[in-house]
Amino acid sequence: MSNFTDSIYKIKSIDTLGKKDTVIHRINPLSKLIVTIIYILTILSFNKYSVINILPLILYQIVIICLGDVPFSLIIKLTLVGIPFIFGIGIFNVIFDKTIFFRLGKLIITAGLISFISIIIKGILTITSGVLLICTTCIEDLAKSLRRIGIPKIFVSQILFTYRYIYVLIENAEQIYNAYMLRAPKQKGVNFRIWGSLLGQLLLRSFDRAQRIYNAMSIRGFDGEFHTDNARKFKMKDFIYILLWSIFFILSCKVNIPLFIGGIIMKGMI
Repeated sequence: MSNFTDSIYKIKSIDTLGKKDTVIHRINPLSKLIVTIIYILTILSFNKYSVINILPLILYQIVIICLGDVPFSLIIKLTLVGIPFIFGIGIFNVIFDKTIFFRLGKLIITAGLISFISIIIKGILTITSGVLLICTTCIEDLAKSLRRIGIPKIFVSQILFTYRYIYVLIENAEQIYNAYMLRAPKQKGVNFRIWGSLLGQLLLRSFDRAQRIYNAMSIRGFDGEFHTDNARKFKMKDFIYILLWSIFFILSCKVNIPLFIGGIIMKGMI
């Protein structure tokens, strides 16, 4: 299986995951969206030197993965995509912030290193929370929830179109790649001199398909708004879901949970 085909199946598998019937999937999509936003804001609220304090927030993701029946391997693969960008942002802290934070014998730990680790943890948790939201919520329900919290319809439309047609773009890229390899079977990969031509073909095909899609939707009266059935009503379990997680996030901000638990354990051992 080629990398192109593998990418297509990965996208379709995410779509399938969003339509499962689990405890998490049955929660109102708007509740899950609100909790995810609160979760990300909670992560960002920690100062740049917080490392241990952030770790209890991993519990949220563990619960969602277990109750939502989301494959851990898929979460890891999708999260790793964003690691290079996070690393590129955080590495400058190590280079420029040489302030001594503490010493471990002869080993000097700088403030830049601590803030770098904090950025990596925050980035991973933020990306993973977004991935889990997509994996436990149908994209149409997620789009409706975005509209309900006031996101402009043009942005929601862009998200839906991108999500729905990205695998079509990948299929076109695979067709062009396979056609090239059939004409140059002895080559390992695509010659860099041909990349411009191949990308040009892909761009022209994309423009042509986009125009046909636009014409088809215009004929059907599309005005930028996706009209679907009525949104799911809020139930008591949805309010409880938001309330419980909000309490946990606030406690994580206000109380150093690892230090608190460590203190209890130490008292028990004395």
